[in-house]
Amino acid sequence: MKDIFNINRFGSLLKKELSERLPIMLKIAVILSISLIGFWLTYIIFKTDPQVSSHGRTVFLLLVTYFTAVMAPFNLYKGFNHPKKGIDYISLPASVQEKFLSMLIISLIAMPLIVLTSVLMTDTAIAMINPSVFKGFIFSDNSFINSSTTSFADMIILPLFCMLGNLLFRGNKVVKTFLSIAGTYIVFILIVAFLFLYAFKDQMTEIQGLQLQIKLSVENLTELYRNEVFEGYPAIKITIAVLAVLYNIGFPVGALAGAYYRMKTIQY
Repeated sequence: MKDIFNINRFGSLLKKELSERLPIMLKIAVILSISLIGFWLTYIIFKTDPQVSSHGRTVFLLLVTYFTAVMAPFNLYKGFNHPKKGIDYISLPASVQEKFLSMLIISLIAMPLIVLTSVLMTDTAIAMINPSVFKGFIFSDNSFINSSTTSFADMIILPLFCMLGNLLFRGNKVVKTFLSIAGTYIVFILIVAFLFLYAFKDQMTEIQGLQLQIKLSVENLTELYRNEVFEGYPAIKITIAVLAVLYNIGFPVGALAGAYYRMKTIQY
């Protein structure tokens, strides 16, 4: 393709891919909605509590939506790098940039959005039919959302790594991808642990001597950087900043760039 990106050609590609994958997306959305209906019916028969809290329903909705985003590349594009099936996709009249953006939109936006809408509509319908069990709108209790410390990076890292794994591996994609993700996280956690438990052992002992409670975890690196406790320890503060940038920017951007590079250089 001479043009790197053509909006009309991209629109045609996106429309084509959506129409081809819509049955799969709707099938998954229906299955998850039916599972909610099944839970409702089971609860009516065996219920021990008077109501299903909106908090619990919100957690279920967000979890299934996130799980859908994580598994979407495997469900929708599992044949992309297949020695035979992949040739049909790679020969489509569109540039790599257009194909990659289309895959990104369908996997990480369209698919989760369809599932979110389907499950939300099902929950609302049940709440209207049986308000004594499903009381109120699903987001009427937003304490879970308000109390959640999940960052944007936490939400997109896993789906992007799964997108990369789907393009990178040809067989046993899910297993290999999750093993690779686990290995990456373990190495990163070991680096963080080494730095704070050994490299900065004396400084951390001094901080603990001040009887200050410091929660050290990968997810709260940004909060740690803003903590005034480390103002007197520039080396620790710089290290936390580097780790936070690596986790919040390096991981998602690296996964995205890796997926794009793999699509661009894939060989059949």
